[in-house]
Amino acid sequence: MSVTDSELADELRELADHPRLAARRDQLNDLADAMTDPGGAGRWCEVDLFAAFAPEDSILVDDEPVDTTSKEPRWRRRLVAGVGPVLVFVPVLVAWLGVMMASGAYGDVLDAGGADAARRPFLEMWQQGFGGRLPWLFEFDGVALCALAGVLCLICWTVYENITRNNREEVAERALRALRVRLRGALTQASLVLGQVRLSSPERFGAELSRTAADIGFVGTTARKVHTELVEALTLTLDATRKTTDALAGSAIDVRDAVELLGGHLAAINSTCDDLAAAVARTSTMIKVSDAAERIPASR
Repeated sequence: MSVTDSELADELRELADHPRLAARRDQLNDLADAMTDPGGAGRWCEVDLFAAFAPEDSILVDDEPVDTTSKEPRWRRRLVAGVGPVLVFVPVLVAWLGVMMASGAYGDVLDAGGADAARRPFLEMWQQGFGGRLPWLFEFDGVALCALAGVLCLICWTVYENITRNNREEVAERALRALRVRLRGALTQASLVLGQVRLSSPERFGAELSRTAADIGFVGTTARKVHTELVEALTLTLDATRKTTDALAGSAIDVRDAVELLGGHLAAINSTCDDLAAAVARTSTMIKVSDAAERIPASR
C-alpha cells in the first residue's frame, strides 16, 4: 500500500513526539515538513537518513522502560517499587515491638509480685500476656503470627512484583522493536521521496550527470594507463624471450660443433688403435719366425 507525502509527514511527526525519540524531535519534525515542501526537501537530498537517524543513536534506552500505553504516574510506579524493600523490615519491626512491650509488662509484673514473680519463666508469662497486662496482639502468639503474616506478605509481594516487572519489560521490548520497525519504514519512504526530488531537479540532475561523466572519465583514464603498462610489460617479455631463444640456438650450434669435433677425435683414436694392433700382430709374427729359425739349426 502506497503512502502519500502528507501521511508520511504525519508518521514522522508522531515518531518525533515519541518519548524515546525526544533527542531527535527537531530533526524529525524538520524532515516531516520537507516531505510536503519541495524547497525544504532540497536540504535533505544529500543526507543519508539511515546514518543520520540510526536506531542505536536515535532511540533512547534507559533502565526504566517507557510504557506509553500506561496512564499510571511515574511517582506511583516508583512508590509501588519501593514497597518490597519496606516489607523486608516489617517482620523485624513486629518482633522488636513485641519484645519491647513484653519487657515493659515483665517489669510491671516484677514490681507488683517481687521475687516470687521472677521465678516464673519469661516466655510462659509472655504467652499468658503477663496477667492481662498485654493485649492479645502483643502476646507471644500474636507477635509470632504477625511476623509470619509479614513474611508471607513479603513473599507474595516479591512474586507479584517479579511477574509484573517481567511483563512490563516484555511489553517495553516489544514496543521498542515496533518503534525501530516504524522508524526504518518511515526513513525508507522518506528516502524514496527525496530520491524523486533529487532526480526531478535540473540542477541536481546536471550535477549527477557531471559526476557520473567524471567517474566514467576516471575509469577510462585508468583503463588506458593499465593498457599501456600491459603493452610495455608484454614488449619487455617478448624481447627477453627472443634473447633467450637466440642464446639457446647459439648454444645448440656450439654443442653440435663440439660433438662433431669429438667424433673426429674418436675416429682418429680408433684408427691409431687399429694401426697399433696391426703393428703388434706383425711384431708377434716376426718373433715367432725368428724362434723357428733358431730351432732348425739346433735340430740338425
